[in-house]
Amino acid sequence: MTIQEIYKTWNEQWDKEEIRSHGMYMFPEIVYEIRELDKIWSKKEIEILSGYLMQDDKKWFVANLFSLQKNIPEQLFEHFIDAAIKETDPSFNQEYINPCLRVFGFERVFKLLNQRFIKGNNQIKIGVCKAFYWARSPLVKVNKGNDTWETKGYLSKWNGYYYGDYDWDNGKYFEMTESQISECKKITNKLLIERRKLLLEEFFKNPDTDVRYQVKLALPNELSSFSLENKELAKSYFIEKEKDFVPDNYSDLQFKKRFGFLAKNSLFKYFLRKNNERIEKKGLITLKNK
Repeated sequence: MTIQEIYKTWNEQWDKEEIRSHGMYMFPEIVYEIRELDKIWSKKEIEILSGYLMQDDKKWFVANLFSLQKNIPEQLFEHFIDAAIKETDPSFNQEYINPCLRVFGFERVFKLLNQRFIKGNNQIKIGVCKAFYWARSPLVKVNKGNDTWETKGYLSKWNGYYYGDYDWDNGKYFEMTESQISECKKITNKLLIERRKLLLEEFFKNPDTDVRYQVKLALPNELSSFSLENKELAKSYFIEKEKDFVPDNYSDLQFKKRFGFLAKNSLFKYFLRKNNERIEKKGLITLKNK
């Protein structure tokens, strides 16, 4: 089958809106069929797929297709990351990030996003910040009870249905070994230091309200979460973001953009802080990202 025929079949089997709604764990039959073929993509096919990733009506097809394939052609790596950056909805850019994390590894994904952030305009920087949310290492903190925590590492493997960290047939997670976790910790710490330094430096040199808002969302909320290498810069960051009234949520962001310098007024800030406390207390949903 040609790429065009695969796309036509995929389009007939499933409506794009369902893919956006249900995420990467539901796939048309054609996606499983291509997986069984263990298809080797030609240079011409890769060029077509690269073009699809730049088209809003076809990029979901490529993301959905390769979510189940064993490999992604090397030539598509940067196109996948660029598609994630350009996706304005932060709930859906993971459809391009997750396959890359599995196939190319989190280290390469982290580094390419950093490069795009450094070289990109404000729109690209905002897109990278949103993508940072899903660009994670495989390490997580697991509560063992009595407020004690343990670092675990989970691998994304084929479980018979899709790629995930849980083996449904054997009823257990695909866990890293202790040596794998130890090595992953070293890499993760190094990459997070680099990312946070990049974000902190951008915060100080870029006064754009939207960029500062997205940078804030991508950084930790506590000074203790920053490494020694970034501690002094982080201290200055917490002072500056309070002074500049960098919003906590999307509604406050719109308020600041509407009223400009008035939003820095202490009375306005007090009003918004009280309003946010009321929202949190009542359990109302506040948009955190957009």
